[in-house]
Amino acid sequence: MFRDAFGLRTDPFLDTADPSFYYETLACAHGKRRLTDCLSQGQGLAVVVGAIGAGKTALLNAVQDALLASDRIVVASILDPAFNDEFELLAAICGAFGFPVSVAAPVRTVKEELKRELFATSAGPGRQAVLFVDEAQLLQPAALECLRSLLNYQLDDRKLLSIVIAGQPELGINLQGQPNLSDRIALLLHLQPLTESDAAALLHHRLRKAGYARPDPPFDPEAATMLWRLSGGLPRRLTYLARESMEDAAQSGRDRVALRDVESADARSLAHLPSQQAVRVPERRAEQVQVPSRPWWAFWQKAS
Repeated sequence: MFRDAFGLRTDPFLDTADPSFYYETLACAHGKRRLTDCLSQGQGLAVVVGAIGAGKTALLNAVQDALLASDRIVVASILDPAFNDEFELLAAICGAFGFPVSVAAPVRTVKEELKRELFATSAGPGRQAVLFVDEAQLLQPAALECLRSLLNYQLDDRKLLSIVIAGQPELGINLQGQPNLSDRIALLLHLQPLTESDAAALLHHRLRKAGYARPDPPFDPEAATMLWRLSGGLPRRLTYLARESMEDAAQSGRDRVALRDVESADARSLAHLPSQQAVRVPERRAEQVQVPSRPWWAFWQKAS
């Protein structure tokens, strides 16, 4: 409904990796450039840390697109690194790059095979293998130690494998417990919440990309400020509340979002649901449950 009310061709706030909707703040552009340089030059390990919905995956996708534009960069990505052991991680890395892997081989043999493949990949002038690992807070200590060992594979001027791991703040805590790995970090990026002006610019960018054509923004000034405050400056939360508040306005027959629409959208969020304890249904004892003495069709027959 809100797409018609606001003259949009598509939903501007879908939680997808569509690069056309990616908005780059000045700080994010700086981080993207540094991360791209770190990975393409084989500097080793890069770490991206940020709260849920801070834009880690969007940043990784933007950097990946930039690297894929070069024919000398070989890119692989792992999106769910919840591995049980070191072998599973190594097999996933080989699979992501398209390298063969011996399923029945011991870990040491798989590492040697991976090392040979990486050397072959880097044989051309300036060729570089780059591994992206998202949701890296899920990596177990053994997996982190495995990544450290892979950073030992190097040429005279660069690492055979550039690695970027991105995750929630727990990732930073996990790395502090792995000093052998943390002291090898070549680049650490900590994504901060959006400022109010950056939040407004992000919404404007996404709306324009989706076909919004009016000269004035669809949000009253008070509504825009409240969107930023309630979202905590986190892009995912911001776009969710923006969509829901525009839906509320459209349902009321309006093509402009008021403060009450934002407050109504926020009131429907998970943060305002009753706690599990408050909605607990009392359990009934087994002897309280009465089982009909006749089958259901007998009652139907009597009623007819």
